[in-house]
Amino acid sequence: MTLKPRQNKPVRNNRRQIDEIQAAIDYGIDVSMLIQNMARSYTERIIRHQIALNTAEKLRKARHV
Repeated sequence: MTLKPRQNKPVRNNRRQIDEIQAAIDYGIDVSMLIQNMARSYTERIIRHQIALNTAEKLRKARHV
């Protein structure tokens, strides 16, 4: 299976997105990791998610040993 490169299609009004992001920042949420993650390809995000999931599973199993 081959994944196609991500195409930058506007999902919603850009101004609304900027306002929502700014509201999160003003509330105190650090959105830098979210922005970095969205710059990655779908494939890279899936790989990183799988690594995190595997790590969480190992920690869960180690707790029950």
